[in-house]
Amino acid sequence: MPDEFDQVQDRMERDEELRKKYTPKPAEIRSTGKCLYCGTFLEKGQRFCDADCRDDFEYMIHRKTNK
Repeated sequence: MPDEFDQVQDRMERDEELRKKYTPKPAEIRSTGKCLYCGTFLEKGQRFCDADCRDDFEYMIHRKTNK
C-alpha cells in the first residue's frame, strides 16, 4: 500500500501533466496588433515588441499557471 508521500507525489505529477496540457503556450496565442505584454502597437503578425516583453510575458504565464 502506498504511503502518504507516494500519494502526494503521484497527485503532483498528475496535476503538472494537466497544467502543461491545458496552459496556452505563447506561440499558440495570436497576434492582436499590440504587444501582448505592454500594449505597444505593432506591425501585423507580431506579438511582442522586443525580447524583454516576450520573456516577461512567458514568465507571467508561467507564474499564473504554477500557483
